[in-house]
Amino acid sequence: MESSSPIIPGLTDDVAALCLSRIPRSNFRLLSQVCRRWKTFLRSEHFTAVRKLTGRMEEFMCVLMEDKPGTSVYWEVFDSSGNKLGRIPNIPDPGPLKWGYGVTVLNEKILFIGGFTGSIGTPLASPNVYEFSPATNSWRKLADMNIPRYSFSLAEVDGLLYVVQGFSNDGYCLFNTEVYNPKTNQWSLMDGPKIQVAIGFAFSFKSKLYVLDNGTTTIDIYDTKTKTWEMLESDELTAVYSYTVVRNKVYFLDSERPERLGVFDPEENSWTRVFVPTEPGGFQSKLGQWNNKVLLFLRGSVGKTIINDFDKEEGSKWRDCDQIKLSGYHVYSVLIKF
Repeated sequence: MESSSPIIPGLTDDVAALCLSRIPRSNFRLLSQVCRRWKTFLRSEHFTAVRKLTGRMEEFMCVLMEDKPGTSVYWEVFDSSGNKLGRIPNIPDPGPLKWGYGVTVLNEKILFIGGFTGSIGTPLASPNVYEFSPATNSWRKLADMNIPRYSFSLAEVDGLLYVVQGFSNDGYCLFNTEVYNPKTNQWSLMDGPKIQVAIGFAFSFKSKLYVLDNGTTTIDIYDTKTKTWEMLESDELTAVYSYTVVRNKVYFLDSERPERLGVFDPEENSWTRVFVPTEPGGFQSKLGQWNNKVLLFLRGSVGKTIINDFDKEEGSKWRDCDQIKLSGYHVYSVLIKF
């Protein structure tokens, strides 16, 4: 069937797109075998836009993992029922062979940002940014950051991506922040927090950028409307190495308190800690989220994942998540709709 022919004979392409948009994505592999026209159309950005318009977008969890700690990496994809859908291509040049990079989702696409190659003593920082489109199942290079950096904090606020501080090639902390506008594919520099962010983490809440600093009791807050920074003091001294945000609450793992999961509620400006299972041997587990629940990927047990729904009365109880079985060691996980 030629690309100029109708998607479905007898229907306009607009109506055909609406019909196909109602089919679950798990059937797309079979649909792609109907003809080349369907295969091309199902992978198009236009069809993704139609699915978004009709409310048929599905949520998937993409997990970046290692065969063994410090070895080759790859991506696995799970649907909302836990079905393993296969892998997505690795990032080019040289992708996750770097360290200190950032991974996030912007406009339902995965972004892989910065990082460094070489050793910590002689790092070669990168300004590179790559974007993965699930519609085309491919990566493309975006505009470089203005300054190569690694081990930074990052978060999306109102459609813009903020990359906060980090470190440069000389190993010194950068005190600026970069902002990425996906509509123009451009980065711009702005002032960052007034103090050094020691490999902390960031998240957004009510059009504000929150940056939590490891090793201090300070939270830096950037108001995107007034374009000003303010500092909020807390009683918590953190050493966070993994975190996730579920229903506007931040859940984090702290190397200083491995037996407790930290919870920060920006609405109430409150801190709590709840029990979290620990592993013998000092393995550092990683956090993720799935179906609005907190996941804990146990580092010392490949394929072992536990889950907790903190909004339920039994929220302090962890249970096995048999639906999510990783084939390697968890590094990063993101949720994406397409």
